[in-house]
Amino acid sequence: MNTKITRRGMLAGLGAGTGLAACGAPTPESFSSRHETRKGAFAHGVASGDPASRSIILWTRITPNEPTAGAAEIIWEMDQDQDFGSLSVSGTVTTNAARDWTVKVDAQDLDPGKVYYYRFRLGDETSPVGMTKTLPEGHLDSARFAVVSCANWQQGYFNPYDHIARQDHFDALLHLGDYYYEYPADTRQGTFSATEGRLHEPRHEIVTLEDYRQRHAQYRSDMSLQAMTAKMPMISIWDDHETSNDSWRTGAENHQPDEGEWAARKEAALRAYYEWMPIRDPQPGRAKESIFRHYNYGDLLSLITVESRLVARDEPLIIDDYFDMIREDKGTARFNDILDSDREMLGEEQTSFIVDKLKSSKEAGQPWRLLANQVVIGRITSPDLTPHVNEDALSSMEKAWSGVRDFVEFSQYALPTYADSWDGYPKARNTFYDRVRKDASVQDLLFVTGDSHEFWVNDLTDKGGESMGVELGTTSVSSNTLSAYMGPAAEDYALLMTQSNPDVRYYNPMQSGYLDLELTRSKGTARLISVDTVASKDYAAVETARFTLRPTAKGSLKVTSPKGLNLKQRALFSGLG
Repeated sequence: MNTKITRRGMLAGLGAGTGLAACGAPTPESFSSRHETRKGAFAHGVASGDPASRSIILWTRITPNEPTAGAAEIIWEMDQDQDFGSLSVSGTVTTNAARDWTVKVDAQDLDPGKVYYYRFRLGDETSPVGMTKTLPEGHLDSARFAVVSCANWQQGYFNPYDHIARQDHFDALLHLGDYYYEYPADTRQGTFSATEGRLHEPRHEIVTLEDYRQRHAQYRSDMSLQAMTAKMPMISIWDDHETSNDSWRTGAENHQPDEGEWAARKEAALRAYYEWMPIRDPQPGRAKESIFRHYNYGDLLSLITVESRLVARDEPLIIDDYFDMIREDKGTARFNDILDSDREMLGEEQTSFIVDKLKSSKEAGQPWRLLANQVVIGRITSPDLTPHVNEDALSSMEKAWSGVRDFVEFSQYALPTYADSWDGYPKARNTFYDRVRKDASVQDLLFVTGDSHEFWVNDLTDKGGESMGVELGTTSVSSNTLSAYMGPAAEDYALLMTQSNPDVRYYNPMQSGYLDLELTRSKGTARLISVDTVASKDYAAVETARFTLRPTAKGSLKVTSPKGLNLKQRALFSGLG
């Protein structure tokens, strides 16, 4: 998602917020995030990820004493006891400058569903100890995930990462992308001045392999990130900023001709990603873009990571380019025909993979089918702002954005809120739903989604209104939310958005945080955890809202039992607003 001030910047003119307090909200807990810097050979900490039932990826990176050193041999060790008294598995691995001194081990011969501790040794130096967990086999009563997205170094401290690292109940971390941002250093974009050490390195926009490696290294220096990845395994997918903003198969909004060939930039970004992330390298003959994968949590759930950026996506539409057409028609009929054209999102190979895994899950009797997804899939259109923005507000906003009048004018036509999301590819979305329903007999999809910097609870329906499941959107780790542009008016806008969209049950664009998702055999619990600030290392965390997920009699999912909502939010959640 683009975090520069664009069309959404105009929303600051909506006016004062409602000021309604949440009903029954718990008291926030206060913390101070980790901010010291690690030194020595293992300055970037440790991580694990891409778990299987009998193997898992272990990761670290060494900082050699001499940059020109030829190679280094590292010892790795795993045990089910923290004292490493009787090693379960161990070995050696070699790294060098050709892979930026990163170390990745596919640890084998492990036991299913077990917690393991791991560490690395180089000479007389030992890495921090990490904790990880293999996938379970057989009967499983519950699984719990921390779900995160969108961490911008320049826009805030990674306080949600810090809070996740303090918890002891997660089985894995689901990172839905925008793990870092490609943007140059910019004091206007961030909360911090250069003296506070939160400006991007390198200072220019990253384009080359060395650029992407340096940006990875900067983000991995964050101690909250290190603490979180040392606490649990990571299951990760990328979004757009791991390459460039609003990317698609053959280009990106933020890739310009003077930055070289897109294919070369993409190759550099993906090479650095596979070096620096705890994820298996692609199998021989498989494209690096094909990051879609499958994880079985015993007989409880199937988890599928979805790739909707680089494998098959066609170039998104820029809605602003069609304003003249819509004005001439006094409506959107011609534009909707263009929007509903044959434009691909997932591609046939990935769609068949997902359908096959969903079918197997349904036939095996697993209660849950969970898809880790980059961009919002729920059907969402912009609310009509014309009754809510007066001339004084328009004149004020026009100083910063010349197109504000057009945007307010066209908000009355219920255009997609984010054309870069699945709403910009409605035919592809409905084709996907049709395949899932007809070929896998599945209508209880549970999507977790990132990208938008907002909390969402959405019913998923096809174009005929038939239920296909539920979407839970997580907000940003530190990237600007709408509150950064709108202030208290974000609360008014959230109510308008919910009121205007029957599939939107809850919408919160105001805080950074993460999603805490727990699944049992009979129900799911979604806890929306927010932090009160990312502008300070001292923060408070609170459960902003909680929802229960249950199966329906018609074989889909429903969201029930909201907690922490104010009176207007509760009325809109129940369809009474």
